[in-house]
Parts: sequence; C-alpha cells; structure tokens
Amino acid sequence: MVRRFVFCSILITVITAAGLFANGTSESPSQAASQPTKLTVWDFKYSEAQAGGAQKPMKEMDALFMQKNPNVTIEHVAQPLEPQYYQIIQATASAGKGPDVVMFHPGTRAYQFDDVLVDLTPYIQDVKDQFTAASLVACSKDGKVKLLPMTMQGFGFYYNKDYFKKAGLDPEVAPKSADQFLAACEKLKAAGIVPVTVGQTYTLDFMLRCFVANDFGPNVAGLKDGSAKFTDPLFKENVQFIKTLIDKGYLEKDGYSRPYFMDGIDKFAAGDGAIFMGLLSDVGNWKIFSDKLGAVNVGYFPTVNFPDSKYRDVQVAQPAGIGYGVMTWSKNQQTAANFVKFYTTGEAARIYASGTGAMSPLTASTGLEASYPALKVIQGYLKNTAVDYLSGVFSNYGGYEDDSNRLLDQVFITGQLSVDNFITQYQKLIEGKN
Repeated sequence: MVRRFVFCSILITVITAAGLFANGTSESPSQAASQPTKLTVWDFKYSEAQAGGAQKPMKEMDALFMQKNPNVTIEHVAQPLEPQYYQIIQATASAGKGPDVVMFHPGTRAYQFDDVLVDLTPYIQDVKDQFTAASLVACSKDGKVKLLPMTMQGFGFYYNKDYFKKAGLDPEVAPKSADQFLAACEKLKAAGIVPVTVGQTYTLDFMLRCFVANDFGPNVAGLKDGSAKFTDPLFKENVQFIKTLIDKGYLEKDGYSRPYFMDGIDKFAAGDGAIFMGLLSDVGNWKIFSDKLGAVNVGYFPTVNFPDSKYRDVQVAQPAGIGYGVMTWSKNQQTAANFVKFYTTGEAARIYASGTGAMSPLTASTGLEASYPALKVIQGYLKNTAVDYLSGVFSNYGGYEDDSNRLLDQVFITGQLSVDNFITQYQKLIEGKN
C-alpha cells in the first residue's frame, strides 16, 4: 500500500544534517519583538470566507494581536487543504525557509514534520495548565509539545426539539437508551418526519465510533493491543442496532448518496429531519444548528446506551482537531510562540469559538453557554470522555482506509453483507490486514 508523505521524514533528516535548520539566529525564550517584526502564518482554514467560516474571526484575532503587539505585523496566508497542503509544507521544508507559524492536524500528519517543529515546552509554561491533558498529549511527540491545540473534535447526536414535540415526544428527554432511540424513531416516522438525516455513510461511521467509545470506555485502546476485539458481543450489538435502523427505514435512504460535508449538515440545519449525527468541530456543530434552528430548539446527547454496556453517556472525543506550531527556521520564535499562545487561549479562543462554533480544548468556560444551551449540555458530557479509536488508537488509519471504510459501509447498507460478515471485514480493514 502506498502511503502519503512517506519520504518526508527522510527529506527532513537530510536537510537537518546539512545544518539548514540551525536555531542560532532565533530569539531565546525570554525575548520578544522589540523592533518591527513580520510573522507569516499558513493555515487551511483562512480561506473560509463564508458566514460561520474561520476567516472573519481570524482577521479579528490577528488585529487584536497586532494591537497588543504594535511592533508585529501578521501576514496570514490561506493554503488549500487537499491535496496540496502538506505537499506545500514538504517543499518549504526542502528549502529550509518559509512561514513562522503553520497549522497542522495533530497526530500522524504533524509527526511527519517533527524535526522542523519547535519544542514549545519552554514557551508555554504560563498557559499549559489551561489545556486539557489529553489535548496536549495529542499535540506532543516524545514528551515535547510541538503544537498548541485550537480545537477538539468528536461526534454526537443533535436533535430538533420542535419535531420531537410534533411527534408526541418529550423534547427535554433525549432518547439515550437503545429502546428509547428506536421508539423515538418510530414515532417520528409515523408523524411523517425523517427520523435521522443522513450524509453518505459517514453517518454510520460516526455513529459506530460513538457506540464503541461508550461500550469500551477507558479500555478502547484494547482494540489495538488485542485485549478487546471487534468480535466482542458489545460491538456486534452496535452493528446490529445500525442494521435495525437501516431495515426499518429510520435512516434517511436518500441521504446515502448525499455528501456529509456540507450537504448533510446543511440539510439538518435547514430543518429537514429530527436527528443528526453531528460533530463537535467547527462544522456541523452546536452553533451552526442553534443559529439556524433556534438555540432553545436544539438538543444533544453523546451516544446510545446499550443494556449490556457497563458505561453510560460516554462522549467520544478526539483531543485535538487543529493546532499551530512554530517552525525551526523562524528567526522570531519567541514572537511566533506568543502568537500561537494568544491564538489558542483567552479572548482569541472565545472569538474563534463564537465565530465558528468550534469546541476549544481549554478547561475554562467560553462564556457562550448562556446563549447556547446545547453547548452547555456538551460541556457537561466532556467530563466523561473516551478516545475515538480511529483517530486516537489506530495510527495506521488514513485516506486509503477511510475510502475502503466508505465502500464497506455501502455494501452493508445494501444488504450484501450480514452483520457477522461486516464485522469480520471491518476488523481486517481497521487493523490494516486487508
């Protein structure tokens, strides 16, 4: 199997050996910009100029940083995400010069650039306790903090309280048990309301990841080391539950061919369907749905509780969604680190959350909960989280595996695979044995 970016670590090693990333001309951790300085920032979110996109709050955050640091000018450059973004960074690394600050997806992609990312540990002693421990772990390599996280991610069920009322359901009681969920779907369907709005097979995928976190809780890593298996009766119960939703028509059939990003999200936000498998990131989230459907009309619950599971209401979480790092070739590392700290904490973090709906990995409240009841509910569940196994356990899971997963789900939807056959193929896929 051909893996993306496989040559990157070799390339960086060669460049580093040639001395192109020497830090001798950089600022020390105790220095700040005392003379006119320009910081160049690259990311893949700055091009989002639409309402609710990242560009507007980022412009406000940049302006506020420059106001507080009058000797610093921020040059914020949008770069395309797919497929060029990480290839562009590779090319920059080969030249040994480029932007001071770069946005990354924490995890495998960022690890490929470990040698050209500054260890931020000396720079963040005054703010590190503001982040959840899990988010900093996700942004670290060999105990060194290489990124500061701007968002965290996860999945959960959003529901339209108005439709629940129309179907004779109590809108303030989330259908969190398997029996309650099925009963709610049946009432919604009988009332002529689409029970679950769908976006391709991502709906099934995200749903399954919620169920697994809830079933295995702190033991989810066992799916990697073999102490837990996808053949576990709990996992089979999860798959069988999804099969029941398919067979009874509770999952919107027309949605199987609809892109999840952004068509499925927009469909639910427009009031089409009662329940949606949504996100905690900066799309498909509490803010987007609350702004469109009315803040008091959006409910949330993290998962479905099955009778045999010893855990309840576990929120699946990816500790860090996007983060910023400082590049080793920057001649202004202290100022760049100050920028990254500013962007991911305090007033800037509040501005970004308010503008995009992204979940911050900070332990402090954003101050938005009074206006968004769904956010308050989500934050309550964050005290009881388990790692998303596809992002936090199986490091081999990438684009090829995700494409294969979509195909496997599609065959399952059409009934060409039984529950047992699906589980067999799924385990091979996730473990990289296919």
